[in-house]
Amino acid sequence: MSIKYIISAIALMLISEPSYAAKVLIINGSDKASEAQTTSSITDHLSRLHQRAGNKVTVIDDVPISLSDYSEVWDIRYDNSGALTDDVRKSYLGFLAGGGGMFVMGENDSFGDRDDSILSLVSDAGGGTLSRASGSSQQTIYSPFDKPNEVTSINYQAPGFLNGCGTGQWISASGDTGSGVAWGKGKLANARAGALTTIFDVNFMMNEASDDEHSLTANLIRFVDQVNPVSSVGAVPEPATWAMMIVGFGLVGGALRRRRPQLSAALAS
Repeated sequence: MSIKYIISAIALMLISEPSYAAKVLIINGSDKASEAQTTSSITDHLSRLHQRAGNKVTVIDDVPISLSDYSEVWDIRYDNSGALTDDVRKSYLGFLAGGGGMFVMGENDSFGDRDDSILSLVSDAGGGTLSRASGSSQQTIYSPFDKPNEVTSINYQAPGFLNGCGTGQWISASGDTGSGVAWGKGKLANARAGALTTIFDVNFMMNEASDDEHSLTANLIRFVDQVNPVSSVGAVPEPATWAMMIVGFGLVGGALRRRRPQLSAALAS
């Protein structure tokens, strides 16, 4: 086997190894979900969109002890059983303060415990004091969530509503109330390095949702991804890549050792 062939093989391995833009944790609460099919649908759709964006996705049922391995957290639980406890809010606040990007899913008033716990997280993070409200399901989508996948408005099926956007900005709203709010970097007084987003609706993220709703989900992913964009240039190789590199360099070394005696014999003759 020639040295040129071995080096080319190593280069090909490095090029083909995927480099991920973000390490994403999806928490879906599947063990306690009141609507298993809904949870499965939103998990599947969100995972595929993240993978399409180049992100590495991990899906688990509940909040782990540590979030330090991830750059984004997508808590897509919606049942009251998924209401954020004091300990979870503390963990999420630390994650945001450390520069993490986060989406937390709310729902309509039938899931008030979950919704109120999200509003408590917003307050803890310094995003304003918000409360649940009433409003119109037909809402305008605001920049930057209307691009790059063009969407100007959305008709949620059965959303919850917020009475304002606090220190953040509307994702979607109609008049003085809306269902989606985002706090970008610098907008959370107690977590200025992070970004927090929430939409009080579950249906928009399902596989079966409308094209406009799919566009909104994709644009939402793009917004959260930009909190801490990771360039693939200079990225640390995965363990499997290191193993392949070591084997490859070993082959190169062996080939060089075999060629030395051949070269010496040729010079002597």
